Amino acid sequence: MMGIPRKRSDSFLSDELAGLLAAAVCIDPAVATSESESAGLSLRDKQALKRRVMARISEPAPEGTYTVRATDSPWRKVSELVEIRVVRTDSTRNNQTVLIRMLPGASIVPHPHTQDEECLVIEGAVEIGEHRLFEGDMHVAGAGVTHPRIVSHDGALLMIRSEIPPQGFRIT
Repeated sequence: MMGIPRKRSDSFLSDELAGLLAAAVCIDPAVATSESESAGLSLRDKQALKRRVMARISEPAPEGTYTVRATDSPWRKVSELVEIRVVRTDSTRNNQTVLIRMLPGASIVPHPHTQDEECLVIEGAVEIGEHRLFEGDMHVAGAGVTHPRIVSHDGALLMIRSEIPPQGFRIT
């Protein structure tokens, strides 16, 4: 991947709890650690716990919803400084949700919109023309608007909800 640090959203587990859970499901004696021994679980208990954890992870999303896992769609390098991950597409409504990772110095060309485009800055900062956006800011470009070049001097991670670009569109 590219050089912008990424944060996982697993902060609800303390490092200690994550270590104990990992140790508890470790069923390979060659990998066993003092943590797994101190967890006090037999091999049978470890196997049962691992089955329960794995079953819970693979449970389907609530009815009427769906989940897109991080592993479901790959990052695609579109230039030396920009990667894109298409998270969701809706061909009926002709829109999509994408993540865009911009390395320092990256830019996105000006482009028109046939639908509103929502841009949430997850990490870093960008400039749209002279307008600066920082982590947590959302910018909306209305249908019919062509916005100026988007530049990130220090790198950024963006979540964009927009129309599906026309065939042959180049972001950089």
